[in-house]
Amino acid sequence: MARVLIAEDDRGISRFLEIEMTKRGHDVRKAETGIEALEIFESFKPDIVLLDVMLPEMDGVEVAQAMREKDPKVGIIMITALGETKDKVTGLKAGADDYVVKPFDTEELVARMESLLRRKSISEEVPIECCGVKLYTASRRVELNEKEIELSKKEFELLEYLMRNKGKALSKERILEAVWGYDYGINTVEVYINYLRKKLGPNIIKTIWGLGYIMKEG
Repeated sequence: MARVLIAEDDRGISRFLEIEMTKRGHDVRKAETGIEALEIFESFKPDIVLLDVMLPEMDGVEVAQAMREKDPKVGIIMITALGETKDKVTGLKAGADDYVVKPFDTEELVARMESLLRRKSISEEVPIECCGVKLYTASRRVELNEKEIELSKKEFELLEYLMRNKGKALSKERILEAVWGYDYGINTVEVYINYLRKKLGPNIIKTIWGLGYIMKEG
């Protein structure tokens, strides 16, 4: 569920959007003027703003600029009857993330909202970090020195387990039970450790002879 602010002076469009957003489980507030939109923005703290360009009292471009200054991470989708390229550029320069021209397709608008919410979620996700590696559990991404690394499902799960236990010496048996279960042979751990070393470098996962493996800084 997201908090959605609809800033639209056409009551028919505003009501339609409210019904559609509520039907999808979102918490919705509405504003009919630019000033009202900013007032609600302060207290409601929306995740997404559906913002008409032609608002009374204060137009959507000014509102977008003010909202962006107050919250750099808020998602703003401009909704307008203006379809000229220069109008789109003006809206995007004002701080909008996306731009939809009336009459718009509801499913397209929802898809754009969902895409924006995913990007927002990813940007706010706090990774597990160790040895120059960042692991994002929600989006299942791995970065090494700020460069994204592609891992298979089991490679990701193995790395996540090692990173959640960074600084600890982990036996092969313990790793096998946690990541695969005992239906697999112990050599499975060695094989996948080698896979990770090929992708992350040979020194990130250290071998403790006679025991297993460890990830630790330094």
